[in-house]
Amino acid sequence: MNRIGYFLLLSLALAGCRGAEVDVADMVTLAAKLEKTKQSSSTPLQDELRRLSADRALPEQIDGRRNVGALNPESFAGRVHEILDDAQTERILKRLPDFYSDGRVSANAVSLESAAGFLKFYAGPHAAARKALDGSQSSFQWLAAEGWFADTKFIDRATALCGLELIAGLDAASREDNANAIAALSYAGRIIRLLAEDGHLLSRLAAVDLRVKWLHLVEAVVREPATSRTDVQAIYELLMRQMAQWPDETVPWQTDRAIGLQTFEIVRHGHYLSLLSKEESDALTGEGMHLIKARAVQRYIDEDQVFYLDIMRRLIELQRFPYFEGKKVLNSLDDQISAANQLEKYPQISVELLLPNTLKALRRIADDRARCEAWVLGLAKALNTNPPEYVTNPETGYPYEVLSDAATVEVLGLSPEQWPHSIRVPIR
Repeated sequence: MNRIGYFLLLSLALAGCRGAEVDVADMVTLAAKLEKTKQSSSTPLQDELRRLSADRALPEQIDGRRNVGALNPESFAGRVHEILDDAQTERILKRLPDFYSDGRVSANAVSLESAAGFLKFYAGPHAAARKALDGSQSSFQWLAAEGWFADTKFIDRATALCGLELIAGLDAASREDNANAIAALSYAGRIIRLLAEDGHLLSRLAAVDLRVKWLHLVEAVVREPATSRTDVQAIYELLMRQMAQWPDETVPWQTDRAIGLQTFEIVRHGHYLSLLSKEESDALTGEGMHLIKARAVQRYIDEDQVFYLDIMRRLIELQRFPYFEGKKVLNSLDDQISAANQLEKYPQISVELLLPNTLKALRRIADDRARCEAWVLGLAKALNTNPPEYVTNPETGYPYEVLSDAATVEVLGLSPEQWPHSIRVPIR
């Protein structure tokens, strides 16, 4: 997520301006309704609110579009909190880097040897997750109207269960058990798709990180000498299923903007200091600046919010185009954000809380698409199958290059951030 606040939820839930009691349910209701924002006398701000309302992009309208409440209790989303508890989730997430260091498959013999025992310990949750994934699926349950208070624990739960599948795939591949490795790829891919299409930016970015690991497992399987053409065909079909169900990239940013609206509303209710980390708050208090800062934020909040909504509107419009086509606009937005500290009415909430890392998140999502396209091209060429017409890397704007000889296909045109080396697929 592009803001610091999601790991600070408890500070806001428990305290207002560092000491005032706050009822969480009341704060959720107030923030979602945007009552103080709607009372602003700023004409540009009211114009933007009318546009958002017409586009059904206000918090409660987003929940209506998502059809929240239509939950199949036997689906993965319906059971994810039953399958793992907090402690199990934490342990799995802590161990996952041992098997996928920086996304790459571990070649460490000790890690590979420990995979089977680790999976045996979590055999119950692993089997329960697969059973849930085999049926019809529902959306994960969270409300845009709850903003910062939305329960996003499902992301860690889903990430941990996907991690079990990735570890199972690695274990199977190390034993040349391609049937089980491909089964693990299938189940992990389903979880990644559910997260990617969820509509929350945190979910979308979790899917990006998981798919890096998923593709490294693909690489490990296709390079095994025991892997057959039938195995490669099965993996290609799994990847094509993900491409066919690629999410609408505007949706998580619309949700993120709705949460940004609620952030401003929380500040308008006098709770700016509760959005800061303890370190930031203590620094301001130590300098005697905490109340001065809070008053300055309130004084220029209309201009700040107009600045934020203008940036987000242009950013969301760019989602209709490949990343590289909007790069000039994105760079200008970055310059605008960087230069904001020169403005007389400095947009503090926008620049300090809501917009950091936004452009990095956009690039990560573009890299996700480019990695998948390149693997489609490589697998299709190895299978002598006509792939979709993926010509240009959506992040760099440069063309892919597919080379082959009698033994290997190589795909060039990825940046180091998208893949450490060129993609190489043995021809079967």
